Amino acid sequence: MNFGEIFRIWRRRLALTAGLTLLVLVAFLAALAWLPRTYQSQASVVLLAPRSVAKQNGGNPYLSFTPSLSLAADALSRAMMSPATVGVLAAQGYTEPYTVALPAYTTATTGSVVTVTVTGSDRALVQQTLEGVLTQLGSELTKIQGTVTRPNRIRIAPLSATSQADLAVSQTVRPFVIVVVFGLVIALGVPVIVDGRAARRRAVRESAGQSGRAEPLARDMTGLAKS
Repeated sequence: MNFGEIFRIWRRRLALTAGLTLLVLVAFLAALAWLPRTYQSQASVVLLAPRSVAKQNGGNPYLSFTPSLSLAADALSRAMMSPATVGVLAAQGYTEPYTVALPAYTTATTGSVVTVTVTGSDRALVQQTLEGVLTQLGSELTKIQGTVTRPNRIRIAPLSATSQADLAVSQTVRPFVIVVVFGLVIALGVPVIVDGRAARRRAVRESAGQSGRAEPLARDMTGLAKS
């Protein structure tokens, strides 16, 4: 069956096709009204060398990146994603899901960058959770370094942060696309199935009718042969 035949079936079953397509439209509008939106807020920070190390470069920490900072960033991201830290943040009301991770491709320099992403359905809470996670980053970094004196501690500095959570288009649109695709498959496939079954029933009736007409003719021919 080619597309031309399918198109002719849609025209032949226009009422059914149009009705099902209308139902898909209604389902899409209902999904727009009821399915939750997904919002996302992001920030990034960088770990800087201790002041005692930066002195060797005129006090400029951005000239003092070393692999040890990358290791510290990795340890910090793991600590932030631990169940204990997640529980601490949740107890403070920061309940939206978040991730703390290093960039996908890291070097001795970029490896000290840590990115924070918060995703959820409550726009205000997403932004609040981001702020809570950023605050917790500093606390966790201090905890990791333990009793290290302040001049020798790795520091944390902000790079960027969204001022408010934005609509995560890809995650929000995905459910709507699923609804539309699934609905169109039904709306355009059912008429073809119905038409196919109707054609098979007609073929069976025609075959039965031809068989009924053939039996009297066969009896007549038999009688003529005997006479």
